Amino acid sequence: MFDYQPWATSFATCVGNCGFWLYCFNRVNALGLPRQTTKRFEKLFVFLCFAIPCLIFALDRVALTHWLAQSSAWWPESAPVFTPWGIFCLTSAAILGPPWLESRRWIWPPDNLLSAQAESFNVAAELKQRGHRATGTRRTDLLHRFPGNEITCLEVNRKQLQLPRPIAGINGLKIGHISDLHFTGHYTLEFYHFIIDQLLALQPDLIVISGDIIDYPRCLPWIEPLLGRLHAPLGCTYVLGNHDKRIVNVCEVTRRLATLGHFDAGRADQLLTLPGGGRIYVTGNERPWFQRHEAKLLLEPFDGTPSGVLEPDKKDANILRLGLSHSPDQIVWARHRKLDLLLAGHTHGGQVRLPGLGPLVSPSRFGSRFASGVFYRAPVLMHVSRGISGTHAFRWRCLPEVSLLSLRC
Repeated sequence: MFDYQPWATSFATCVGNCGFWLYCFNRVNALGLPRQTTKRFEKLFVFLCFAIPCLIFALDRVALTHWLAQSSAWWPESAPVFTPWGIFCLTSAAILGPPWLESRRWIWPPDNLLSAQAESFNVAAELKQRGHRATGTRRTDLLHRFPGNEITCLEVNRKQLQLPRPIAGINGLKIGHISDLHFTGHYTLEFYHFIIDQLLALQPDLIVISGDIIDYPRCLPWIEPLLGRLHAPLGCTYVLGNHDKRIVNVCEVTRRLATLGHFDAGRADQLLTLPGGGRIYVTGNERPWFQRHEAKLLLEPFDGTPSGVLEPDKKDANILRLGLSHSPDQIVWARHRKLDLLLAGHTHGGQVRLPGLGPLVSPSRFGSRFASGVFYRAPVLMHVSRGISGTHAFRWRCLPEVSLLSLRC
């Protein structure tokens, strides 16, 4: 007769083991360590997640085999190696499990998301009809053919967001939000041109890029033909991300973007004035990877030269306080600054989203709580983009996205 008790204990132990190492994997990415150090830790955590259970089973093989096959007890006898490890795993499940289950409620958006419309594109198929390719390497070309892989697809969504407070002159403002372009050469120029075509077709008033623009110096010449196309009435504003740090001389990136007229919110603050009289105070945060920001520097309009040093009045009710951050971890900073809206990326939506559970892997101190979507933590409304590209060429139920955010007061 089959006894479920030992198998239930084994399952709970495995869940606790995987949950602990997943917790470590997600949080190490929020420490701002050098990329190579972070990757070594990630590989170590994945290795230990599987190696330790295999080693324990090998050492206590006789006792565990008897327990699973013939016993009806909740716990094995004479398993000196399994016992402390099992207690540790069950304790991890008891401590980490409830917060993780609570975080699943964030999958459902807040009432501030008034409406959302989305249109999906198979970018690879669209480009093939034009005689172009979406993938730039043999490896990426092979992986994008894997059933269910969405790396060469795109979702263009329009979201209406209700701001937490009324702000004069802001109603109807349209912000085009993209993130995580990752110029690596894994995708072609035509792929990115298609993305930019869709963004420009939305006719945003302001364009925002929330980091991870470029990975490799060989792609620096891509900046002008691609990002030079980004034009909007209020301009294009950006911050850098952790992958941009792979460019040894990151000033070469910011110099090229400044030449195009794009504003570097990671270095300074900006005050924008709308034709109807509304005003937007824009500030950026690139921590923990960069700390380039010069406090109190406010520019209007941006022409590459500071127009003066001003102290913005953050208590002014008629200014939209807009924050840009590569990581959603900076929502703590945004709440401290009492920002109205924070735009972030970095997490790629988790790359893989399980039905009913959402994402599991997300490089954040909050785990997968803020992997993608709209969130409200008073007084901040936050939008986290799933991004465009990445170095891991696999996505499942997690389309790359371009977003148009229409603000309502």
